[in-house]
Amino acid sequence: MNLGKDEPAAYNFDGAHRMALEEVISENGLEAFSEEERHAIAYDAPHNFECWPDFPAVLPKLREQYMCASFTILSFRIIMDTARRNGLSWDAVFSCEAIGKYKILPEAYDTVAHYLQLDPSQICMVACHNFDLDAAKGRGYKTAFVKRPSEWGNDSPPDPEPNPIHDIIVDDFTSLASALGVNT
Repeated sequence: MNLGKDEPAAYNFDGAHRMALEEVISENGLEAFSEEERHAIAYDAPHNFECWPDFPAVLPKLREQYMCASFTILSFRIIMDTARRNGLSWDAVFSCEAIGKYKILPEAYDTVAHYLQLDPSQICMVACHNFDLDAAKGRGYKTAFVKRPSEWGNDSPPDPEPNPIHDIIVDDFTSLASALGVNT
C-alpha cells in the first residue's frame, strides 16, 4: 500500500481502520453491528491503545539526552489520544497524514529529516518492523530494532527476525536506552 505515491492519500489511518472493519463485516455477514458499535471498534479502540509497558518509563530518560519524535502512519489524533492515555510526552509528532506520503515511500523519511533540520545519519529510527527500518536505513537513518514477539497478538510477527543491518538490536526499551548510553 503506497499511500500518497502518485496522488494525495484519500484517507488517513482512521479511515483505513473503518474501511477494514466494513470489509470484515461485509465478508462475514455481520451487518447487525450498529453505527455506534462500528465507531467503537474502528475509532475508539485504536485511540485507546496501551503502549508497550516498558516504554513509558524509558521515554523521559531518552528525552533527557535525545530528541524523541513519533514518526508514524497513524493519524495525528490516534497519536495524541494514545500519548495522553499512556502518559507519553514527545518532542514532536510526525504523521504521514500531514506529510502526504506514507511509509515506506522515501519522501516520508526525507520530510521528517528536513523538518528536524537533521541529516538522516543523525537520526535513529526505532521500530519493531524490518520494513520500516529497512526503508529508513535506505534513506541514511541509523536504525534500532526493538523485539516485540507479541506485536501481532498470538500470531507470529510477519518479520520476527531483525535484519542484521540494523545498528542496534535489543529485546526491550530498557536495553535500547542502555545501548544509547542512557541510564534508566
